[in-house]
Amino acid sequence: MELDPLGHRLRYVRLLMAAVEPSDRLLLVPNAVRDSPEFAEHLADLDARVVILPDGRRDAVAAAVDVAGEAGAHLVIPDGDKNVAPLLVALVRAGRRRPPVSLLLMRTTLPGGPERATAGMVLKPPLAWLLARLPGVRMRFLTDAFGVVVRRRGFPGVRPVRDPVTVPDDVAASRAPGGPFRLGVFGVITARKNVPLLLAALEGTPGVHLVVAGRCDPGVAATLADSPLADRLEVEDRLLTEEEFDAAVAGVDAVAVLHDNDAPSGIVAEAAARGVPVLGPARGWASSMVTGTGIGEVADLEAPDPVAEVRTALTRLIATRERRVAATRRAATRLGVTDFVSGLLGDVT
Repeated sequence: MELDPLGHRLRYVRLLMAAVEPSDRLLLVPNAVRDSPEFAEHLADLDARVVILPDGRRDAVAAAVDVAGEAGAHLVIPDGDKNVAPLLVALVRAGRRRPPVSLLLMRTTLPGGPERATAGMVLKPPLAWLLARLPGVRMRFLTDAFGVVVRRRGFPGVRPVRDPVTVPDDVAASRAPGGPFRLGVFGVITARKNVPLLLAALEGTPGVHLVVAGRCDPGVAATLADSPLADRLEVEDRLLTEEEFDAAVAGVDAVAVLHDNDAPSGIVAEAAARGVPVLGPARGWASSMVTGTGIGEVADLEAPDPVAEVRTALTRLIATRERRVAATRRAATRLGVTDFVSGLLGDVT
């Protein structure tokens, strides 16, 4: 079951479906997912029976539990965060008819982190604790692709599964030498990714180009359009295919992930999988990934002058790039999809 049309989540669905025999594949989605461009990119060619769920999260989850129970199916929810409360209600109501369930918590953020506290942050841990104790429920949390973080405060007893990242076969030849140093920002590019901060730092770092590839929020797009660094900008403001995303990451000298939302960053691991170092923040989960593997440099974004901090960290990264590339090769040996797939599709106990 997937209720939100976001590309990386639908990629998770495809990985799980690919591990199941075609005759056993049952895909539960609402129209908003089935009709999305992300579905066309990741799932349209998949041989699976599709059942359309009703709109509205509570009704959709209840319907998914009913469909899975009637089909004698194992209900797998690889994006479980907003579904904890409605799933708990639906399973209790289903009683003996409830199916076995595997649920992945992609966000295990707690109040007091880098994000503003919400009611969901407060309620999710106790509700998840109750849900995990129902018979036939397997709960996991998504950790980083390297397995740096193995437990999450507030979610005792919930085991991790690693973010699934595959190392390309041709990674050694991904980036041709020569030309300006190219720093990339990828994915869904919101204000949280600190593009203005990067642009300000690059004003004092000649010889560095900024590559922005992915759908940009209107505010980010306006900032890029008004930047005085137009001759050092490469912008592709649109949804990228998997192949385009891979090529874009492999085509830069470093990737910037200058934010932390207390969640595993797939971009950090995708960069390392392609031998590309990372410029990260000096706090939070992204920092743990970068410093725990040695694949890049970090900047203190809470310093009095964060622009100077980013500029200094980028200068260090340029000077140490070859050593950081070697570290990505070592870190890439820890990547793969087996832990993710087996962690969610294994027998429910």
